Amino acid sequence: MALAFASPAFDQGRSGQEDLAHAVARIERLGKQLFGVSACTVYLHAVDQPGFQVDSAAHQFCAQLALTDGLQVVPEKSSPFQAALGRIENLDVKFYALQPVRSRDGQVIGRIGLIHERPRMFTEGDRHCLLDLVAVLERELHTHANTPTAPSAAK
Repeated sequence: MALAFASPAFDQGRSGQEDLAHAVARIERLGKQLFGVSACTVYLHAVDQPGFQVDSAAHQFCAQLALTDGLQVVPEKSSPFQAALGRIENLDVKFYALQPVRSRDGQVIGRIGLIHERPRMFTEGDRHCLLDLVAVLERELHTHANTPTAPSAAK
C-alpha cells in the first residue's frame, strides 16, 4: 500500500532527493518556531555537501561554544538579571541550549543550538522535543550519507 501525502511540497522534496542544505534549513525553521527562540542553528563538523554553508553569526556563535557529550543549557535557571552570554549582531544572547548530533556509530558530528535574547526556562518537554528534532536531523544525515550521487548522463 503506497502512502499519499497531502502536501505537494513533501512529495516534491522527496522525489528530487532534497539536498542536505535545504533539509537543514527546514529543521532550523521548525526548531525556531517550536521553541520560540531567536535562532535555531545546525552546526555540523566537516560537511562536504555542495551549497551547505554555516556562515551566519548565529552559526559562528554556536560553533565557538564548547560541546559536552549531552544536552547543555545555559543558564540552567531563568533570571531577569542574567548577564549577556555573548552577542550576535544586534542581539544579546541570554540563553542557549546545545544538543549533540551523532553519526550512526555514536560519534559526535555536530550540534543543534537554540539561542534566545531573553533568559528562559527549558522544561522536560523542551528536552524531549529537542531530542526529537535531533532524531529528525540524524535521519536526514543518514539518508544523505547512504544516497548515492546521481551518475552523469552518458553521451
